Amino acid sequence: MPYSLTHPEFFTITGPQEEQYRGGTQDWYRDVWQRRAGCGPTTAATLLSYLAAAHPSLAPMAPVAGQVQAGFRAYMEEVWRYVTPGARGLDQPESLVLGCRSFALSRGCVLRGRILEVPARRPGRPDPDQCRDFIARALSADCPVAFLNFSNGALKNLDSWHWVPLIAMTEGEDVLLCTVLDEGEEKIIDLALWLDTTLLGGALAMVEPGLEEDAG
Repeated sequence: MPYSLTHPEFFTITGPQEEQYRGGTQDWYRDVWQRRAGCGPTTAATLLSYLAAAHPSLAPMAPVAGQVQAGFRAYMEEVWRYVTPGARGLDQPESLVLGCRSFALSRGCVLRGRILEVPARRPGRPDPDQCRDFIARALSADCPVAFLNFSNGALKNLDSWHWVPLIAMTEGEDVLLCTVLDEGEEKIIDLALWLDTTLLGGALAMVEPGLEEDAG
């Protein structure tokens, strides 16, 4: 069964020469360190921008002129202040969720987060059905998923130690084909293959509209 977001067109960003990107890219940051370590904040900015456009209660989180490259880059810089990588990058999924929630509160909005960790040790990992259910729940609620992958395993089209937004999923026999946004483009990855072959694991994370009692 396919799962997708209501408005995938919200991810399209127009560059200065009318070129079009799918989501932001960390290469847009001006600082060298930000360009090296900015996949987490970029993913967070992409998720937050979509949520603001798709959910009326979260509209105050929207970037100003966010659908053009210069405007979205400014938005990425704002989000960086809340979703800030450390020496090892943004290597904790909780940091992304808490940073997104803090950014939302700064705009008068409330988010709540969910995380599904994929440990490095194989016996402790969730099975493909658990990953599928996590993603299906998020996408059905019109919320993109943040995918953290410490080791790409057999996935040749995705870097290791990297965050990307996940925006669609299609199930098949022994596969979970997911659409992710990376370097301004859409890519298709097999999450079931990643789950079976990753050496270091990673995590799936989401943020969604919350209630005032979730603000604490």
